Amino acid sequence: MTVTECAGSDEHLLATAMALCVDAVHDPETDTVTGEPTEAALVRWAVTQGLSPSALRAQYPRVAEAPFDSERKRMSTLHANGSSVVQYTKGAPDVLLPLCDRIWIDGRAEPMTDAHRAEIAARNHAMTGSALRVLAAAMRTYDALPGDTSPAALEQHLCFLGLTGMIDPVRPEVVDAIRACRSAGIRPVMITGDHVDTAKAIARELGLLGPVS
Repeated sequence: MTVTECAGSDEHLLATAMALCVDAVHDPETDTVTGEPTEAALVRWAVTQGLSPSALRAQYPRVAEAPFDSERKRMSTLHANGSSVVQYTKGAPDVLLPLCDRIWIDGRAEPMTDAHRAEIAARNHAMTGSALRVLAAAMRTYDALPGDTSPAALEQHLCFLGLTGMIDPVRPEVVDAIRACRSAGIRPVMITGDHVDTAKAIARELGLLGPVS
């Protein structure tokens, strides 16, 4: 899994959010990442952006979190930032965008407009249509750690930071396996948790789905 595309006004801030809002861990001595493949790809991407995930963890220690679950399709982590607290949230764009009422542009948070939402949705559609797995990131700041750290309390009034698109290349043997199944009269079926557009693009690449009219 590799991040190949991103969209956002501040790639450094987007990479910081993705590097902190994960449970994957980067070992700077061996330059290896331990963790779930999607999160590991985000951490490796942050390294390519010139960031040190381990240094970020030390500078912004995690003080609370709302772990990922399949129902919310998102995860939030809160980090000490001097005397204040910063929250980073990552998740599926279609569930994260409605929680954002601001967007980070040119170094500051601006009100989120319908035009912004349409532009983000279009970019997400283009990325998923290219067989990319897309995640969005957002942030929120506090003067101090909030008393209520439930997901419902934390995941609102967010500031949208951007999108990352990653690809998990199809292994060459998969195409041969599909061909063998069809030769044996077996109809292959793909099961995935990816966005429907991502799934369609991968299915076309595998020859499981013809062109959509």
